[in-house]
Amino acid sequence: MTADPGDTPHVRQLLGAYVLDALEADESGTVARHLQQCGACAAAYVEIMDAASLLALINVDDLLE
Repeated sequence: MTADPGDTPHVRQLLGAYVLDALEADESGTVARHLQQCGACAAAYVEIMDAASLLALINVDDLLE
């Protein structure tokens, strides 16, 4: 279910920090609630989460090649 943009602010600018657990508790709660209501932001969250997971697989030698 996609929320009306007027109901809750979009939180895309916070998603990277949310994935990395780098938000204050109040911001994290705001993002979590928004993701339950906004399909577009939830889809962006999944993409960012996937990217972060892939980055964890890279090691220093991969970067030097």
